[in-house]
Amino acid sequence: MNKKAEVGDKENRLRQEPGGAALKELEVRAAQPGERDRVRELLGKEHYLGAGRDVGRTLVQVVHHRGRWVALLTWGPAAIKLVDREEMIGWTDQQRAQRLGLVVQNRRFLVLSETRMPNLASRALGLSVRALPGHWEDKHGFKPVLAETFTDIESFEGTCYKAAGWEPCGISKGFGREHRWDFYREHKRPKKLWLKALSRNMRAILCAMDVPANYRAGVNAETPERALPLKKAQIESLREELAQVPDPRRNNATWRIGTLLTLVCMGLLAGRKNLAEIQRFGQFLTGQQREWLRFLPKRGGVAGRRAPSYQALYTLMKSLDPDVLATALNGWLAAHHGTLPRALALDGKYVRDLVLTLAFSEHETGAPVAMTIASKEPKTEKAKTEGELTAAKRLYQNTDIQGATITADALHCERESMHLVVENGADFLFQLKSNQPTAFGEAVKIAASAAPFLPATR
Repeated sequence: MNKKAEVGDKENRLRQEPGGAALKELEVRAAQPGERDRVRELLGKEHYLGAGRDVGRTLVQVVHHRGRWVALLTWGPAAIKLVDREEMIGWTDQQRAQRLGLVVQNRRFLVLSETRMPNLASRALGLSVRALPGHWEDKHGFKPVLAETFTDIESFEGTCYKAAGWEPCGISKGFGREHRWDFYREHKRPKKLWLKALSRNMRAILCAMDVPANYRAGVNAETPERALPLKKAQIESLREELAQVPDPRRNNATWRIGTLLTLVCMGLLAGRKNLAEIQRFGQFLTGQQREWLRFLPKRGGVAGRRAPSYQALYTLMKSLDPDVLATALNGWLAAHHGTLPRALALDGKYVRDLVLTLAFSEHETGAPVAMTIASKEPKTEKAKTEGELTAAKRLYQNTDIQGATITADALHCERESMHLVVENGADFLFQLKSNQPTAFGEAVKIAASAAPFLPATR
């Protein structure tokens, strides 16, 4: 058979009726670096949006039939904020900011004009999505757990996405990403949002307190997320409360203590772990948010408000009495009880290995409800054990825990703590380890004889 006849035979085989063998012979692979120009050329010629620009992490997949290209898919970063997507996942603003990298967006999907035939689009899309986690991991070191895309409601029905198992999830507000990853321009053409889970445990991974180790490469620990963890009225009332904290600074002519402490609290609630991260968090706030926190006007008559410097935050925090701050925060938290997430998890954390704090925190969000200073001694195992146990007993007695379930690690699994929890109207779920052999042995016996919470085989 000559070459021309061989090509004709391939085309005829590819264009068989739906259900033909050609669709079963489709394969998908990640495009090679040397194929980039060809991909861009085909997208530029045949896709109504053109090739687009590469932004952030990207991946190109090629669907082929015996080596002949039949479809192209390009993948990139997810949209920064989508109300319908966040609602479906159950994300908080902090979780979205940190875990957005685990969501990828299908930015282009093109079935080449020479090879179009019934059912090819949905078949190619299904193959590509199944291979996507592996291809993405090979290139970027982790697997995504959710895919998203948009279809133009004025031009397309999105039939192939529906056929490939994608779920429609609302309509966008008509903005498109520009050349910068964090800048969007209004185009006034709302599009339908489609979502496709890439893992059975999608929601558990995206909403868990701790992201599983094999997905952490996709987590952004230093995100410039602007979303504040509290609403405007709550922020303003917190600022007013913290403004009453005695200012320990000798020179207090520039930044007011209420503004600085409110920024510190906002940063901690948003998951920032040190002053450097908190100061950077402040730099990314919008003009309106800076006004809520009463940031100072920029110098030289320039419009807008400037964020506090690291030195301003450091100077205040190094001289501030943590007990005074804890008292002010507890008063504010108590005044807003019922409007803030209720905290039930007990945990102790050191600040710069010098001061041990203890707090009740909301299981789902990590937001604090009450806190106290457990120890002001440098970090040692003895200071942590004695300080955290003593402080925990104060929290049991001084915090409204009626009807709650207190969870804590094995450090708190001792008789007096258990009695205090029950006496104050709460239940407890404490970890028990084998370093308490008598109690551990009794627990093993009870567990062996009692019915489990969930059905299980021996």
